[in-house]
Amino acid sequence: MTTVEIPTPDPRALDDATRPFAEAIAGRYAIKRMIGRGGMGIVYLARDKRLDRLVAIKTLPPHLATDAALQERFLRETRTAGAMTHPNIVPIHGADESDGHVYFVMTYIDGESLAARIRARGRLDATSTARHLRDVAAALAHAHQRGIIHRDIKAENILVERSSDRALVTDFGIARLAEASPLTVTGQVLGTVHYVSPEQVAGHAVDARADLYSLGVVGYLALTGQFPFDADVASAVLVQHVTRAPAPVSSVRRDVPVALASIIDRCLAKDPAHRYASADDLVAAFDAAMPALGERPLLVSDTEAHQVWQRAAELQAYTGIEPRPEITPRERDAEQDKARKSGYALDHLREAAAEAGIDDKYLQRAFVEHGLARNTPTPKVRVAPAPASPPLDRPAWWSGVPPTLSREVVVEGELPTRDLDRLINVLRDATGTMGHTMAHTRELAWWSGRFGTRVDVSVVPESDRTTVRVVQDARRSAWLRGGVAAASAVFAGGMSGVIALEGFRAPDEVGVLAVFAVGLTWLIKGGRWFIRRGNSRKVLETDQLVARLAAKVKDSITP
Repeated sequence: MTTVEIPTPDPRALDDATRPFAEAIAGRYAIKRMIGRGGMGIVYLARDKRLDRLVAIKTLPPHLATDAALQERFLRETRTAGAMTHPNIVPIHGADESDGHVYFVMTYIDGESLAARIRARGRLDATSTARHLRDVAAALAHAHQRGIIHRDIKAENILVERSSDRALVTDFGIARLAEASPLTVTGQVLGTVHYVSPEQVAGHAVDARADLYSLGVVGYLALTGQFPFDADVASAVLVQHVTRAPAPVSSVRRDVPVALASIIDRCLAKDPAHRYASADDLVAAFDAAMPALGERPLLVSDTEAHQVWQRAAELQAYTGIEPRPEITPRERDAEQDKARKSGYALDHLREAAAEAGIDDKYLQRAFVEHGLARNTPTPKVRVAPAPASPPLDRPAWWSGVPPTLSREVVVEGELPTRDLDRLINVLRDATGTMGHTMAHTRELAWWSGRFGTRVDVSVVPESDRTTVRVVQDARRSAWLRGGVAAASAVFAGGMSGVIALEGFRAPDEVGVLAVFAVGLTWLIKGGRWFIRRGNSRKVLETDQLVARLAAKVKDSITP
């Protein structure tokens, strides 16, 4: 069982490059952490405060953010790409500018890039490679029909969703920004040198077939574990793209089926006219090759297709209102599925669901319930204590203990809205006060106490998980204990000084210094010990409170 914990850090804990951007968008989004960086942007994981969901936010890197023309083109290209709706394209929710920072917001895909998967696993098997390439080709076909050329297809821009193993393309339209500013040319070429098409290198007109060449490079890398062209110097790789023919896939890896190897080899043709005429033709080629790879598209009847759509719509409508039952996959009749010659393919169901505004994660669950997909849930989340020293728990210099105690845990599943009242009762019982409820919709925000003793609690259900956060101000307790310790230390130090003065009959000045030295020593050592002892009780109270809340959340979610 894997612990998943994504706390929202204190803005002061962010680095100098992230902090200004996080503060600029803090009214709508809470930056959690950086999840990617490239020549054309930085990607952050964030929480959309209004819609209570995790999102990915991409912004221009600092060295490009001051170019006004580039900012305008960034927003224009992003809005153009945001108009596309396809199950294999990462959805873009919007693009905006705030305090000089331009950014766009897209769906957060829980998974990994194809590049990361290749690095972790080495060469991929032919079947999964063909499925991923087919997904990307379908996304390109959708974009090319709308006059949008990606221009930067690479393994890093292909995300593989963990739950469905579906490949999605990101960064549509962003690559064209490289042409808008000479500042980006070097970094952009170095970043994509292995994937660039010969016509791009030669400076010729680029059309949709350039994306097919780049996809061929992705397939070559996935199947063989190496690029078709490589060298120590970037310029040498560019020259090879124009002048050399790549070694055929089958000569590097003999176990790759001929049907798949020939598709990759054709995509890598130097002359665009010798490649597939369109991404639609490439999709058809993959579909024709699937039987040779041991895969046959599963078809469902009209009746079952409507049942799947209806179930996905129900799941989306009631998420956060009713707890979800455990998935019980339906047993299918394999012989009947094999004999079916007509119906809907799963890709068609995805496209129709996307057009209807149904999130793919609900469609995927409906697939699993109908036995159309294997159950690969997101990692299990268990209640776990926060790290011993989270960013907010920095000790004060004078006391040696943190003035603010912060604890956050994540529980699997979304807490139903109707059960928020149960948490308020837990808080009132634990603190002995009525407290104040600042928000009581899908997100609970509750506080009690005053400056120096205040307790802040937030409970946020989002993205199939519920985050419980407790922040307790321990300053008043530390001040009181510090004052008592100081008084005690001065008294003890004074007594010690008098004893020393009488015993040694030293001059008055020496006696005063002795009193001061002994008192200061007692103050520092004894005071800190006294404060730490009191703070340990505050830590225990905070841990117990967050544990009680998390347990109540877990009870409410569990059917």
